[in-house]
Amino acid sequence: MSEVFTDGEQKLLAANEKVAEVAARVAGDCETGRRPPREVWQAYAEAGLKGMLVPEEKGGLAVRATVMASMSEVLGRADPIAALTFVPQEYCMAAIDRYGHHPWHEEMLKRLMAAEVSTGFLLTEPAAGSDATAMTTTAAKDAGGWVMNGAKAWVTNAPHIDEYFVFAQTEPGSGAKGIAGFLVPREADGVEVGRPYDMLSGHVASIADVTFRDVALAPERMVVPPGEGLRAALSAIDMARINVAAMCCGALAVGLETALDYTTQRRAFGAEVAQFQGMQWQLAEVATDLHAARLMTYDAAARLEAEGKASVEAAHAKKFATRAAMEGLDICMGQMGSNGLKHDTPLPRLFAAAKIAKTMDGSTEIQNVVISRALLAPFRDRLSG
Repeated sequence: MSEVFTDGEQKLLAANEKVAEVAARVAGDCETGRRPPREVWQAYAEAGLKGMLVPEEKGGLAVRATVMASMSEVLGRADPIAALTFVPQEYCMAAIDRYGHHPWHEEMLKRLMAAEVSTGFLLTEPAAGSDATAMTTTAAKDAGGWVMNGAKAWVTNAPHIDEYFVFAQTEPGSGAKGIAGFLVPREADGVEVGRPYDMLSGHVASIADVTFRDVALAPERMVVPPGEGLRAALSAIDMARINVAAMCCGALAVGLETALDYTTQRRAFGAEVAQFQGMQWQLAEVATDLHAARLMTYDAAARLEAEGKASVEAAHAKKFATRAAMEGLDICMGQMGSNGLKHDTPLPRLFAAAKIAKTMDGSTEIQNVVISRALLAPFRDRLSG
């Protein structure tokens, strides 16, 4: 990639580098201690990076897709999962900016950009993942506003979010037509946060279920009206997938650098192991995949900037980069023998992050659905049904 950045963008990238330094420093401790990366959140806020997708006239940064992807790649070098605890909040702010219609929404957006409160999308449910229209969480209208019931799953930062951005069905049986978006305070009566999941890794994200039982909401807490909810939830999906791909590029780059450093020093059979052709060719494959993943990622970002939509390109990038990172990090760890399993390097943690990234913002299978639809679109007249 040979992107030209403005002076202002260079300053943002430099500020982001400092955030990544903090993330790298605390990553291991946060994971082993199963604690949130509060130091990283503070550094991110102090760096003035909140509101990346909010227009400048609203006090935001209006960052280009290529710049955000570049920032995500740097964060991915440090800790992709920690990045996923705060970068997605940018999508929520963008949705509030786009769909908010009440003075309270404007005030909430200002507070979010000032890091006074935090938020995050709650879309997935225990029995409704990729098929979001099958959600069973409801918001019923009453004299005082709305009453919410239901449960959400796989909520990042579940115990720490101040204002949940919850998508709920206002007209059961209507599918996307009835889905709306609400801001729900974590401390509201009837909100129950489950225990964080015990996963293979990624405990820094404090992922858990959140249940809503007769939660009373004032009218202004509906941010996205019925019929626009699903569109709002997916409005930033292209950018989200590009960011995940970029994070995986950063993680894989660290894996390649670490393996090269190790194999050029480790000796076996009278020579540095990097001199053996079998080792060289494995690393060459990793380098090729990294190069391809970067090209796909930044091509998707450029398309998103130019056209405002890059669904197929983002799907290609996310699908390929997550797979390349997982397979490539496995190779890089293998180059180090048993030492590759130790947490002396970030590789085991990054490998687990790549596995988790495969399911973030749409699994590989969902990316294939997006790509397949585009492939078959010109032949619809030939297909039955």
